[in-house]
Amino acid sequence: MTARQQQAASGVPMAAVPFLPTDIEPDGVTVAEADFARSCFPSVPFKMARFTVPPGGTSSPDQHDVQEIWVMHAGSGTLVVDGERSVVGPGSVVGWPSQVQHEVFADQGEELVIFSFWWSAPDA
Repeated sequence: MTARQQQAASGVPMAAVPFLPTDIEPDGVTVAEADFARSCFPSVPFKMARFTVPPGGTSSPDQHDVQEIWVMHAGSGTLVVDGERSVVGPGSVVGWPSQVQHEVFADQGEELVIFSFWWSAPDA
């Protein structure tokens, strides 16, 4: 069976990238990772997720081995990257290399909706 036939059999349109089931973290943040394996892009060189932070909430401080970019889709808040604070809102695009601590606060009274893209850091 070709990839196109498998795609059609799955019921997912060729252009769509479906999401895996949404996880709800203890702090109320929801995370849904894109399921590229069931899309027309099964071998993209990055991963992606959509996450939401409820009003008044925060993402957990995070630091990891991958590089990352966030695209702020909705809501405004405060981003803290390695201790530096900045205001972010719809249309903001921010990113950092691996091992940089980052978290976001939904401190403007509205839910934040963020798309995160990450990939392996190049070998040093």
